[in-house]
Amino acid sequence: SFIEKKCVWVKQPAPCTMVLWLLLRRNPASGAPWRRLRHLSSSPAAGCETHGGDDIHRVKRLVCDFSVTTNALGPVPSALHATRRLLDEMEISAASGLLSSKPGFDQDGLATNVASCPSVEHYPPREDEELQELTATFLRGESRSKETQQQLIFGNGASELIDLLARAAPAGDFCLNPHTEVQYREYQRACLNVGRKMVEYPKDASIICLVNPNNPTGEFKERAEMEAWISENAHPGSWVVVDESMLFWAGPDWQDRGISAGFVEAMTKRHIQIFLVQSWTKIFSCTGLRIGTVLCPTAEKKSVLQSMQVPWSVTAFARSYLKAALQDAEYLQKTWTATPTWREHMVSRLQRLHPGWKFLGHHWLSWVWIDTGDPKVANSVYQTALACGCPVRSASFGYNKPTMLRIAVRRPHDFSVLYQALLQRECHSKSDVRAPFGTSADVDPNVVEGVRLVHIDDLKPHEEVLTDRADKLQEYVRELPVKILPAIIVDSQYQVVIDGHHRLELFRAAGMTIVPVVSVNYEHEDILVNPPGLRPDTSKESVIGAAVKGKTLAPKSTQHMVRSRGGALLPLIVIAPQIAELYRG
Repeated sequence: SFIEKKCVWVKQPAPCTMVLWLLLRRNPASGAPWRRLRHLSSSPAAGCETHGGDDIHRVKRLVCDFSVTTNALGPVPSALHATRRLLDEMEISAASGLLSSKPGFDQDGLATNVASCPSVEHYPPREDEELQELTATFLRGESRSKETQQQLIFGNGASELIDLLARAAPAGDFCLNPHTEVQYREYQRACLNVGRKMVEYPKDASIICLVNPNNPTGEFKERAEMEAWISENAHPGSWVVVDESMLFWAGPDWQDRGISAGFVEAMTKRHIQIFLVQSWTKIFSCTGLRIGTVLCPTAEKKSVLQSMQVPWSVTAFARSYLKAALQDAEYLQKTWTATPTWREHMVSRLQRLHPGWKFLGHHWLSWVWIDTGDPKVANSVYQTALACGCPVRSASFGYNKPTMLRIAVRRPHDFSVLYQALLQRECHSKSDVRAPFGTSADVDPNVVEGVRLVHIDDLKPHEEVLTDRADKLQEYVRELPVKILPAIIVDSQYQVVIDGHHRLELFRAAGMTIVPVVSVNYEHEDILVNPPGLRPDTSKESVIGAAVKGKTLAPKSTQHMVRSRGGALLPLIVIAPQIAELYRG
């Protein structure tokens, strides 16, 4: 009945008949020619897996993508230049022949201008020896480069190769990593799509699929532990696929932490074949180009995969990009330095905002796996991220983990947009009151950079407060029928409190964690600290230095003024909007 409903085109010309023949080919996983067709008909989405990268198309204006685990440094600049040079070879010339009176056409009305670009119009060579050598040396070092080249196969992203492995492996069932709740779903999708059944125990499987480091949970097994597990659990005749795509972030010693060449050789002698998968699109941030590799256990197994692979699956542009990226040592050094620092920056702020959340994964990974503990909260954060143009990965789709989120590591500058949206979400979730942001002070517009919400622990005071004055302020506010206070004024670069130390203590005593601030360009010449007649020994540098070092000045050591556009010196507080009802002490 499936053939009658889905393949009515069988009477069409020969190409369609060829497609039908391909569908009816014997399934290598099951040995049955019909199971594949039944499987496809039973699940409309069988061949489609949910990915974080889809979310960028759900936002009105993309600010930064936090949904995919690519390198926060962005594409490799040297690789972009190398790829662009392929298009620089373009030429447009006039064809020979009689020309008509119409420019660009001959007397027969045919176009005479002909474009030429070798990288676009010609097939790339089937084998790229330079790319093979660079990749092999990168993975195994110069001493093993030649033999590694014979075992490498390239594909249109790791996804194509994962699908290829699922089709080529010995017939039988498959098993995922039993040590983690969820893992990268492409392996499950690929195996199910060729009719394999998932089993719980590795010794019952013909193909074992492991992801290490595991995406999305962030779990990682060091070399000795992973090799010991494989040796104990894989049986002769089986294939073990280990995806090490995220291992590159581990640092300069990453080669010593993955599966070793010696172990692969030892397992081959036991008739256990180990295939190592690498996705280059994550570490080198080039998901639009698509390129991945599999390091096969032997040259013979590489030939098996190649015999089932479509030709020319890797474009000239992807090849050129990867060759340049592999040679850019500076890019990797920056990655190993920046990623842990930026990840800690994100985690520390999210922990302060949501102390009940659990933050999982190793410190060097390019993402954070977060358990919010509440499906409604996770969905609210997901929707908030979409609304501000910074999509994150919701684990309710694909992973069926509705309380979980995956947030990619990004630069502090990019994270500030998402963080600001999450601060506002948290503030609004606890109160129906909205703060009237804005100021009417007649000052140079470049003085004020914006009014925003910040976490109270992110602010750095530069001077102490007078205890009696703070107490009097609390008493004064307590008697007000409507609580109205100016916002705190902070330096935009270091989050140093410039004006509002006593108000900050008032907010802190009231239990507030999120407060409104006016962010100013403290270096602007119209902002003055201690104008003539006041302590001349205090400078802007000393104010910032005292706050950053935690060595606060004495109470009322500074008085900040701002010059209006008319030239008058006014107390800096005039630029602070009145924030009503945010304090309810």
